Amino acid sequence: MLTGAARAALQPRYLEHKRFLADQLLAAVAALALFTTAFVVAATLALHTGLRRRDLGLLRLIGAGPGRIRRMLLGEAVAVALLGSAAGGLLGLAAAPLLGRLLLDLDAAPPDLTIRDEAGAPLLAAAVGVAVSALAAWASGRTAARVAPLDALLESRDGGRATGRLRTGFGLAALLAGAGAAVATATATADDRVAAAITATAALITAAALLAPALVGPLARAVTGPLLRLRPAWPLLLRGELTVSARRAAAVAAPVIAAVGFAVLLSGTVQTMRAAYPAGQALKLAGQRIVTNDGTPGTTDEAVAANPVGKAALPVRAFVRAAGGATTAVDVLGSRDPGWDRPDRAVLGRSLAERLGVTAGQQCAVRFADGVTVPVRIAEVLPDDPARGAFVMSRAQVRAHDPAALNDDIFVPAGAPATAVPGTAVHDALRYALDDYATDARLTDALAALLIAVATGYGALAAANGAAAATSPSSAPSARPAANCSAWPPARAP
Repeated sequence: MLTGAARAALQPRYLEHKRFLADQLLAAVAALALFTTAFVVAATLALHTGLRRRDLGLLRLIGAGPGRIRRMLLGEAVAVALLGSAAGGLLGLAAAPLLGRLLLDLDAAPPDLTIRDEAGAPLLAAAVGVAVSALAAWASGRTAARVAPLDALLESRDGGRATGRLRTGFGLAALLAGAGAAVATATATADDRVAAAITATAALITAAALLAPALVGPLARAVTGPLLRLRPAWPLLLRGELTVSARRAAAVAAPVIAAVGFAVLLSGTVQTMRAAYPAGQALKLAGQRIVTNDGTPGTTDEAVAANPVGKAALPVRAFVRAAGGATTAVDVLGSRDPGWDRPDRAVLGRSLAERLGVTAGQQCAVRFADGVTVPVRIAEVLPDDPARGAFVMSRAQVRAHDPAALNDDIFVPAGAPATAVPGTAVHDALRYALDDYATDARLTDALAALLIAVATGYGALAAANGAAAATSPSSAPSARPAANCSAWPPARAP
């Protein structure tokens, strides 16, 4: 007996696919929003704390201890985070129906999707926001509280060191991770190479954003160096501002680097997928024909008998109890392949075998839709192959326990005749696969556009915040070293 959320194990496969697409979309947006939120909040709090060095120095002179400074900064951050979380939670609840309609329009959610207002999600989002703000305030307050009062009052630069040790450590870690992933692309398999390349790019973008305070000065000198021989004075002024105020310049540049970098990465990944999928399908399906249902719920055994050559899988949902006693719902695939069509034997994919905790030669119990439990011995554990299936058994045995199950589409190899019976249609396998991919491609495009919008919005918000803070009157030091323009323009050789 299955109740509550456990009933999802019995849902139709097409609904399971829709839920999977919706989960992927929401998970990707949530992950990117969490990353950009943490980055923006941490950078903003660090910048504003650095700009208040003199105020904090005055408080230290009149008797405020380091603990008092840290508590003050932490309290301010938590108060702002609570207000922002409350406003964001209300906006999220108001926008939830819009997101639901978007998922339905993209065919990424089941038709019976309903939106319910629950307190769990807003409270979790608020807790994460407050935790991120508190952690960022603690880190920046800990650094500010260690500065001696006179050093803070006499500091003429924009925050002392170009970047903190914690940020530098994370930046170097991301740089090493990106370099390692880039090296891995040369040795990875074809299936893992794309993932390694995307990981390397994302890690290097993160490293560039985190190490921006240390990179702005050297890059400014390298870029403006050749321009110093020009007649206008702006190259020297730009060079002086960027090298003297590297930290403030990085506060504006870092979110732009992250936003633009991730936007280019996402759009490039989508375009690569659009080109790679048809190319891969052309190699696998060239010349093949496919027999599909036409106006009927699925393909019948009559169509399978009319096409004796080719793959004709019979998928059913069953419950597998491994040696440890745990029961797991799996998709069992009945196959007529002579190598796998053996009663009371099963061939498993490696990932499913690890999840069930079984190995070749062991026995597990399989309960079918008719309530009968059959002992099945694991004949082989093979590398994962979606075309084969994760749990393959004898087609005749699967049919005996589920007479009403409908067959998958029948793939007929090149050169073999493909026969259509009433309720079926014959298509070119490659064209059919590409048309089916168009639905997922539309969702991928929408996902990429949504992620780019999130990344760009956060980047613009952080850049505007950093620019406003950097140009505010409180950020202007009392004794800012100015670029030496007394010898400008440079004297020409006689």
